[in-house]
Amino acid sequence: MKKQINILLGLLLLGTTVYGEELAIESVLDIPYGRNVTQSGVEEDLLMDIYYPKEGDQKRPLVILAHGGYFLFGDKESFATECKELAAEGFVAVSINYRLIDVENTDEVSKIAVIDAVNDMKAAVRYFYKSAQEQNPYLVDTNNIVIGGYSAGAITALHYAYANTAKDAFEMGGELFLSYLEENGGIEGNSGNAGYSTKVKGVVNIAGSLFSASFVDANEPPLFSVHGNADDIVPFESGTTGDTGVMTEGSKLIHQRANAVGLQNRLIEVEGGDHSAFYFCDDCRDELKSFIRSVLE
Repeated sequence: MKKQINILLGLLLLGTTVYGEELAIESVLDIPYGRNVTQSGVEEDLLMDIYYPKEGDQKRPLVILAHGGYFLFGDKESFATECKELAAEGFVAVSINYRLIDVENTDEVSKIAVIDAVNDMKAAVRYFYKSAQEQNPYLVDTNNIVIGGYSAGAITALHYAYANTAKDAFEMGGELFLSYLEENGGIEGNSGNAGYSTKVKGVVNIAGSLFSASFVDANEPPLFSVHGNADDIVPFESGTTGDTGVMTEGSKLIHQRANAVGLQNRLIEVEGGDHSAFYFCDDCRDELKSFIRSVLE
């Protein structure tokens, strides 16, 4: 799975540069962006790796990526090569770790893991809003933040952007989930950097799904997706997700909903493609770059 993630996003990000000639880059690793408690009660530092152009004085778009791994495994290091590619093209590129399941996995535990991961990603976004209001060492343009990921990371980004009300949480898990939210910082979560914005400009979904496509509304961030229509891990239409019994709705239904409400979106359906469908998508990296350009100010 980790190798698949590396190859997948490597294919995505290689090619012509977005902002001109390839730039020299720098990186800072294992930067704490927050702290929270896992489902077993272990307090955990939330870490990220940041890659950015070495020189220049113009503000840069920010891309935050979350790794896959069923919410059971995976690490930010899996995106190192891809973040370097993005940084060389003029972005600040960030790969985050988020809380993983560390108790016996049940359907309820899997759903809570999504909420935890979303709250952690929100803390990462807030970190850069806070940084931009202070010294802004990475020259981040907070008007142009894109979040995304692969598999579990894509599920995280999708729920970040579109499952953003108490009503959505209730639909996912009833009173139990509303109580969990109330005890853990509400919709914004309590993973760090409280008081700063969590607004993002766009979402990249590679083989992800939502608990319900009905969560998507017209006033939410534009969406780009790549998904194989024969994915047997995360459904392209609807079905159980991974090894859980949790029913979710995949990219096909999400984009049907986006079209119905008038949300800017682009779906690449890979015919016959499995969970690693992007391997066989010749045009996906160029389509993604076009999407990013289309949502930047």
